[in-house]
Amino acid sequence: MNYLQLLVLLVLLSLKPASAGRPLTDTVYLAVGTSIDITANRYGKNVLRTFCYPGKPRSLFSLFETVELILSIASDDYSEYGGRTPEEVLDHYTEKHSLFSFTLFSQKRQNIQLSPFEQQCIGVSSNQPYNISLNYAQLDIWRLIQMSLGIALFWSATRLAKNSIFYYLAGMVLGICASLLVIIAVTSKLFPRRPMMYGVLIGGWTIGLYILKQLSDNIRVILITYREYVLWYLVITGLISFLVCYRIGPPKNPRSQNIIMWVLQAVGAAIVYFSSWHTSACVVLLVLVCAAHYCPDSVLQYAHSFYKRRFPPKRRLLTQEEYYEQAVSETARSLAELRDYVNSSNCRQWSVISALRDPMRFATFANGAPHLFDEEIEDYSRTIEDSLEGADEDEAFDFLQSSMYYRPTGRLINPHRIPSSPPSYPPIRAPPLGRQLGNSNNDNNDDDDDEFMD
Repeated sequence: MNYLQLLVLLVLLSLKPASAGRPLTDTVYLAVGTSIDITANRYGKNVLRTFCYPGKPRSLFSLFETVELILSIASDDYSEYGGRTPEEVLDHYTEKHSLFSFTLFSQKRQNIQLSPFEQQCIGVSSNQPYNISLNYAQLDIWRLIQMSLGIALFWSATRLAKNSIFYYLAGMVLGICASLLVIIAVTSKLFPRRPMMYGVLIGGWTIGLYILKQLSDNIRVILITYREYVLWYLVITGLISFLVCYRIGPPKNPRSQNIIMWVLQAVGAAIVYFSSWHTSACVVLLVLVCAAHYCPDSVLQYAHSFYKRRFPPKRRLLTQEEYYEQAVSETARSLAELRDYVNSSNCRQWSVISALRDPMRFATFANGAPHLFDEEIEDYSRTIEDSLEGADEDEAFDFLQSSMYYRPTGRLINPHRIPSSPPSYPPIRAPPLGRQLGNSNNDNNDDDDDEFMD
């Protein structure tokens, strides 16, 4: 019975605050840009001052907003308590000052980031003077980079899971960060009883998290003071991790690669989720990224074709100069391709020649002669001029400018209005058929044609 009474007494003492009396409390609601100087008090840590940020409505334009509470104090003689309301902060203060209160991860932060959309309160208990300020950033560039990095990691997880370089780098980083847990796991094998090993592992995780928390809080001091030891630690653990990864080798099994891909996608999704205080917008963004990543290509092609049908692009019409240039270049290219084809082994020349009305002309074209004769070009020019005698001069000029094989014959009313050929693409005059075949009887006709053209 005496043991039971003693146990009840200890429980009551643990719930009773160690400090005498109720603390002196004060609550201040801060606005953006507020700075308050607190002077020293004579009541010691029995004074609890609570600073609250009321929050603001959520908006899509405030996706990367950040509100930061900055505590400027010269000494380390203070305590912090968090909560959503002043009453919750007071409850934490009371629990902390109980007789058997013990918190392993208690911390003192001087830069505290608050949610811009929710009410949050920070209680400070100190007898030293300090300053409290509330800063606001509409666009936090680091959160934007964090979200971009998370989306890129999620989208490229399939390729990274099969990349050997990423496998070795990730193994080295994991080995450097988890080396303490590896040492605890190796030493746990020295214990004969398996339940004791589990206890050591659980304690090792707790100690490892505590050490990592302390390292993150004092990383700058550690890098400046113990930089040589940190360098040797990184070299040794990184080399051992690389050798272990090299011995195991990159995963070749598709299921192992899928597991790595899913882990990377989960890490990327977590990075995106914690990159903004607007968690609902982050969830919607993750759903859209997942849908776009796993969406079949047929659905994307259908959506693209539907968009093009619904909103067709505006087509630009060619100018007269562009039309002429394109006609010249495309005709020359097509004729060259046709000539190459008829001279290749893929073409059945005899079958083609037997189906033509003028095989000799086809043969001269295959040997490099032009595809039109001078007589044909001149007949074409006379036909154009006859059809444009009653047309407007501007329309006739524009039409003749776009004609590739037009040659003026002097029959128009205003012959100087139309140049003999476009300045940039003069027409190529093809020699007559008789001259191509070596027929000397057509020389007189050629001279007559030259005089007519002159």
